[in-house]
Amino acid sequence: MADGGLFTNALREPPANVDAEQALLGAILTNNKAFARVDDITEPVQFAVPIHGRIYEVCRNLINAGTDANPITVRAHIEGDPLLGRTTAPDVLKALLIATVGIMNARDYALTIKDAWVRRRLFTACTETLDLCCRPGDALAGDIVDTIETRLLALARGMGEEQLTVTLADSMEQARQQALEASKRGSGLAGTTWGYRALDRMTGGMLPTGIYVLGARPAMGKTSLGFGVAIRAAAAGESVLFWSGEMTPPQLGARAGAAWAHLSTQSVFTGRRYDVPEDLETGEREELTSWQWRDLEDGERAAAALSLEIDSQPAITVAKLRSRARRMARSKRGLHLIVVDYISLMSSGSEQADMKPYERTTLVSRQLKQLATELKVPIIVLAQLNRENERREDKRPQLADLRDSGAIEQDADMVMFLHREHYYLKKLADGGLQRKDRESNEDYANRCSALAARVAGSEGKAEVLIAKNRQGPTGTCHLKFTDYSTWFRDTFEDDRGPAWSVQREDELP
Repeated sequence: MADGGLFTNALREPPANVDAEQALLGAILTNNKAFARVDDITEPVQFAVPIHGRIYEVCRNLINAGTDANPITVRAHIEGDPLLGRTTAPDVLKALLIATVGIMNARDYALTIKDAWVRRRLFTACTETLDLCCRPGDALAGDIVDTIETRLLALARGMGEEQLTVTLADSMEQARQQALEASKRGSGLAGTTWGYRALDRMTGGMLPTGIYVLGARPAMGKTSLGFGVAIRAAAAGESVLFWSGEMTPPQLGARAGAAWAHLSTQSVFTGRRYDVPEDLETGEREELTSWQWRDLEDGERAAAALSLEIDSQPAITVAKLRSRARRMARSKRGLHLIVVDYISLMSSGSEQADMKPYERTTLVSRQLKQLATELKVPIIVLAQLNRENERREDKRPQLADLRDSGAIEQDADMVMFLHREHYYLKKLADGGLQRKDRESNEDYANRCSALAARVAGSEGKAEVLIAKNRQGPTGTCHLKFTDYSTWFRDTFEDDRGPAWSVQREDELP
């Protein structure tokens, strides 16, 4: 037991390779050509000895500025540096020159230094996790898992193989091959379908690694549209993960059931009919008929053919979302699309950042972009808008209306806004038009009549305003919205037609 204890203590020393650090710096100081061999690998933060990292940084700055980095020029920049501690600049530089063994092995030294740095970060993460585990009552086990998973995810991203550069000719060939593959699919889509023809025509589908932001004010139906895209994409043969931070699976299931059975969502929640008036004497509503129950059951059977999973864990972190997504990606059906409803309800994994909406949203937005790139799938990110559009006369949202962080707009490959004019017009009509000063009865009646006509003409109409599109045009897509079932359709669809149609196996891409 005593030997085991000593062995364990020995393993607790933070990994470092000081000899490799000295040999690399000595090589650079002796021959600046060594720097070109390691510049794409080594960063100052990777050195275990702080003054070594400072010397590497000075060398890099001097060489990039066209100045020779040698013991004399470097000494001028580190003389009196607090990182020297009790040693002097001449002593440190002398030790580096003694350790010099030439530049041929410089890259090997750099890789050794980086490996030791990764191990130190692992060491720190694991040590902090042990401290949290042994500190009773301060953190829940689930929180500890989220913390270590977030840190390991960040570390895994930082230690991947270097991305090789690609010539322009190669990049053009890759684009042409992708276009050929898209044309052979026969759908005219370069990526994952939206499930709505209008959106597919405008965008060509959702590309892998893309972030697609759908913003809207409350009551516009952004959850309904996001969920509709998830269901219809799954019906087209895609495998979809839908995360909801504000609705439970039964609530989402009720929406899907209402859309399939052409019922109001209230009917699905209560089991009562809202398509006929309530009883005048009792004030109660009839129970759903046997055929309406059968329609709901038919919807369940139709949904069973879809590869769509719903996650409703509150305040989920991107790290936890990633673990669920990776599980789906490893399955037979794979993973083709993630829908996040909505970004402001996610946690960044940092308690300090979560207290500040701007910092939390900025961090989560960046993490989602990294997740899309890692898994090579598009991610639809639903987002709330601020109240600025409601102060404008036409109420149409703009990019500046995105709430909490400009990072959402910057990270997005496409930014869309859901707008239903009918909502605002009806709200105005229900509140009653105010008579203008000195307005005649006839003019006031004409204004009220014109408003009523606009309310009637806008009913059931919705617009998806594409305000930013890195890969194509901006513009407006028109959809239909059924208020009682909160379901979106293409404008050419029959209101009583199927809410979604499952693609046959021989039609799948």
